[in-house]
Amino acid sequence: MKKIFLNLLLLSSINLMAQWSTNSAINTPMSSAPKSQDNCHSVSDSKGGVITSWDDTRNSTTNSSDIYAQRIDKSGIIKWALNGIVISSNIATQKSSAIIASNNGSAIITWEDNRNGNYDIYAQKIDSSGNVLWTSDGIPVCSKSTNQKNPKLVSDNAGGAIVVWEDSLNFYWDIYAQRISSTGAQLWNSNGISICSAPNAQGNPKIDIDGLGGAIITWQDKRNNVDYDIYAQRINNSGTVLWTANGVVVCNSVNTQNNPRIEPDGSNGALVAWVDKRNAIDNDIYAQHINSSGAIQWTSNGVAVCTASNNQSALDIKYIGTAGLILSWKDERSGTNAIYSQIVSMSGTPQLTSNGILISNSLKSINPNTIADGNGGAIIAWQDSTSVGWNIKSQKINSTGAIAWTSGGATVSDAFEDQINVSHVTDNNGGAVFVWEDHRNGTNYDLYANHLFDNGTFFVGLNELSNNSLQAICYPNPINHNSIIKISNNQTNEPWEITIYDSYGKKIATTILKASESYALNSDDYSSGIYFYSVRLTSSLNYSKGSFISIK
Repeated sequence: MKKIFLNLLLLSSINLMAQWSTNSAINTPMSSAPKSQDNCHSVSDSKGGVITSWDDTRNSTTNSSDIYAQRIDKSGIIKWALNGIVISSNIATQKSSAIIASNNGSAIITWEDNRNGNYDIYAQKIDSSGNVLWTSDGIPVCSKSTNQKNPKLVSDNAGGAIVVWEDSLNFYWDIYAQRISSTGAQLWNSNGISICSAPNAQGNPKIDIDGLGGAIITWQDKRNNVDYDIYAQRINNSGTVLWTANGVVVCNSVNTQNNPRIEPDGSNGALVAWVDKRNAIDNDIYAQHINSSGAIQWTSNGVAVCTASNNQSALDIKYIGTAGLILSWKDERSGTNAIYSQIVSMSGTPQLTSNGILISNSLKSINPNTIADGNGGAIIAWQDSTSVGWNIKSQKINSTGAIAWTSGGATVSDAFEDQINVSHVTDNNGGAVFVWEDHRNGTNYDLYANHLFDNGTFFVGLNELSNNSLQAICYPNPINHNSIIKISNNQTNEPWEITIYDSYGKKIATTILKASESYALNSDDYSSGIYFYSVRLTSSLNYSKGSFISIK
């Protein structure tokens, strides 16, 4: 086999603020401000990038926190101020932020706020350019004299949001909700509508859209004064509750059911899953389907998703269309923590191996998050352990449960020290953008981000030939619209085919170059952005290790 050596020289006339790194130990910094940034949550910017909110202690002398946000575009470029823009920096404490995507690339953020001497709920809207649109430091969603906590929200499909929270007005925690308009006005009763004020405690509410501008809310409920059950309620866009007062029973089996998750079912109803200890020994996973009228669709008290030995917990779910509901969770059946997943059809039948399929394979894995991949499958991300700390990994599975990426998960970040609490969003092209809390500085947590394409690597379309077999690799060759590609040291004197791809792996152009010939990208074919190249020898199949070809 003859030896071929190829060097591609990239000559660029501009410097980028940042871009996706192809090194899993480097990544892209989102915020490295002093002190800690944590509790990060992310939504799509609607253009293949990500908007993230978080709790931030950079301004504190007493460890109180503010709320900040940042946007990174599809090419990995920071779009707003270095280390993020202020959402609320009132002298009091702001914490427990949550975020949703709104119209035209904007986002709405809500949080707990004690500026009035007790914890209330506030919110702010921000546009795609990073401008805050409502009153500085946010508008009140609920500002009673008692405490409110744990806000969650969904879009109202009109530029505003529906917010749900736990409310201590009646001594025990109850569930309340409020709708905020696109201009930040309260649209329902002052300080919110009661979703559930049954006896004893209700908590841990989760909310999702009902498809008609309203919302469906689920929570864990101790009205029986013994243990927690799961209830749900639907509210329309006018603030009228539509189901039985104080909610319909999702599950009231013996012992405790908690940590509910909710997804829309595509027909104005909801899919709900939870952690369940009805066997009185350990926690399992169950799920239920409720239609738009609040009627239970599957087996009473839910379908068993996983009843394997030891505990299953840290549940996350995602509706993936006609295939049904995908669930992922932390699983201790083997004596250590692993990530498992299951798909349940819309008729309530588990589709994969009984008790789910193994997603991770390292020392231990926790905190799974699940998103739809846009093609009927899902992308799961989690916190993955090594002998020296925590990393971030991810796996993609299709609608039949087939694993798409490398066994055990593709590495998102394996930087120094710990990477934890990952959140991720779709890139709208089968891949995902990931954001996490990162302790690589050894002192406090910062926020970092990275991107995996739909093939589970940092670049689409390059493979290395070794012993006549293809092996997927990542090759760090991003270029921009002012770059020049030039072939040097081409010992074969044969022409090479150069193919240019955009950030999503779409083929933009192909050209043929011989030794010392150049190809300039600064033509009308290229706009400002990030591009990638691949190369192949046009007339020979005798490649050596170190040569690269395109598989697109």
